[in-house]
Amino acid sequence: MSTQHTYICQRCKLPLTIDQSLQILSNAQKHLLTTTYSPRPNSTLSSVSSPPGKQPEDMEKLTDSIVDENSLVPYHMVVPEDRKRLFQEALKANGGKPLIGRRAASGEDGSFVILDGDKKRGVVPQTEEANTIAVNENVSTLTNVFNIISSKYEIDYPVCSDCANTLIKEMNKQFDRLNKEKDSYVQFLKKLTVQSGPNLEKSRQSLEELEKLHREEEEILKQLQDAENENATLIDELSKTEIELKTLNEEEKKYCERKNRYELDLYERSNELDRVKTLYEFNMDQLDSLRKADVFNDTFDISSDGLFGTINGLRLGSLDETKVSWHEINAALGQIVLLLSVCIRILGLKIPEYNLIPMGSTSKIEKVETGPPATKTVLDLFSMGEFSIGRLYTHNKLDAGMIALVDVVRKLGEELKRIDSGNELPFIMTKDKVAGYNIKPSARGSNEEWTTACKHLLMNVKWILTFCVQIGR
Repeated sequence: MSTQHTYICQRCKLPLTIDQSLQILSNAQKHLLTTTYSPRPNSTLSSVSSPPGKQPEDMEKLTDSIVDENSLVPYHMVVPEDRKRLFQEALKANGGKPLIGRRAASGEDGSFVILDGDKKRGVVPQTEEANTIAVNENVSTLTNVFNIISSKYEIDYPVCSDCANTLIKEMNKQFDRLNKEKDSYVQFLKKLTVQSGPNLEKSRQSLEELEKLHREEEEILKQLQDAENENATLIDELSKTEIELKTLNEEEKKYCERKNRYELDLYERSNELDRVKTLYEFNMDQLDSLRKADVFNDTFDISSDGLFGTINGLRLGSLDETKVSWHEINAALGQIVLLLSVCIRILGLKIPEYNLIPMGSTSKIEKVETGPPATKTVLDLFSMGEFSIGRLYTHNKLDAGMIALVDVVRKLGEELKRIDSGNELPFIMTKDKVAGYNIKPSARGSNEEWTTACKHLLMNVKWILTFCVQIGR
């Protein structure tokens, strides 16, 4: 595949084609073009000769005042429309960035050359490699030629024919303008050279001007004297003003002291207000905590301790290996009676068959029989220790009280289920049994059986307590 070389115009940044005469240079022509070098001129006006009778330094000042490197017409104003449109398309395709940067005067960067060809082929024929070397030498020579030409002038090369024509027109205009300016300066210099000697009329005018200046000086001196008198008056007024200022400063000091006292008092009151606000917020937090507190659960803490059911830490029941005193059992039964009476009052229920009498460790249940004749029987929910917990008896007072307690809990459970059909006690209670365990102390098969029945009874009571807490909230 042949290698194509694309050069870019250094003025309009559009691709261009090198003339065929530059691509078939002989070795002598290449050597002659690449070995000739002279530095680029500093200014387009440096070659203008100095006018007669004018020193080079003075002429440099004159030329510095008239040099305008930006006086050329911008190239985009004279570029043909078709090339301008091609440039805009190339600039848009490049993301708005310049297609190529301006090269330094030294020519180190050189002209940009784009080599298109198959770079992925690893092995090429010997003839193609030789052609590539020749092309590269030609490209290197042309690059050096363009660099040398660019270093001699203020324009970077290569440039296209349209830009070259535009540059020629602009340079001709600039050359004509500079020639006109040069002629103007030469004529002015000639006038200065042929100017005559001292002018008497001008000298007379100068003397009159000097006399006029003397009169103006006298008037100015008089004005100065008036100004000094006024200055003395102002100094006197300034002294009085300073005295007034001193008085005002003292009053301001007193005012600042009062202001500081007020600010200190305000600061102390603000601190007191912050303290009161903090105390108020603390009290409100405490009030919220108290409002969120569950009085029922705090007052009646029902839980379990192994096989024992407990209420406020009091165990209900007894085991062979863990004996529980009757004082603790009686206290636990008293807490249950108190809890049930509170729940009945909260729910607004009435159990006609029973009246709960909470009396601590000696609590009782009053059983009411409505049939004629109406009778009331007081059942004890405590034991005075008249029987041993390890023996079996057919009857005692506590048995009837425990049966009545189970019946009260069962009736409360039925009322709760009537209020909410989904609310049902976790353990079934029938007459003298709770979850199949006998609640009577004298009829138990073992201490463990009676203790388990008491534990299930407490769980049912806790269920009722939870429902009452929800109703209370």
